[in-house]
Amino acid sequence: MRTKTVASSKKKTAAVAKKKPLAAPKKKPAVPAKEKPVSLAKQKLELHKQVMEFVRSAFKKRRMAYFVSADERKGRAYIMCFVVENESGFYKLDWGWHCGLAEAQAETALMNKKLGLDEEEVNKIMISTMGPAARKKK
Repeated sequence: MRTKTVASSKKKTAAVAKKKPLAAPKKKPAVPAKEKPVSLAKQKLELHKQVMEFVRSAFKKRRMAYFVSADERKGRAYIMCFVVENESGFYKLDWGWHCGLAEAQAETALMNKKLGLDEEEVNKIMISTMGPAARKKK
C-alpha cells in the first residue's frame, strides 16, 4: 500500500496561505545633524577654566599656585596639585595630565601664568607652604 502524497501537498499550500505578506521595511526617523566634535585644545581650555574657577571660589583673597610632581601619579597621569600661600601642605585634584612630565609642567605653568604668577612667585608660594602647620592660639 502506498500512501497518498496529495494530503501532504495540501498541508503545504494551507501553511503557505496562512503566512502573512512581508511588510515594507520601516524607515528610521530622521536623526538631527550631530554637532562637530570639540577639538582637544578647546577641551583643555574649558578644563583650565573650570579648575581655576573652583580654586578661586574655594580660596578667595589668597594667592595659590598649581604644580605637578613626578611623585604624584595615578596610573600614567600626573596628578594636578595646588598650594595656598602660607598654608602648610598641598591639595590634589581628581584629575591629571595624561602626557609626559615636561608637557604636564608646561600646562601647569600656563595655568599659573593665567593667575598672573611667574616661576619665581610660584616658588615663593610653594616655599611658604613647607613650614609646620600654624598652631591656633587658645
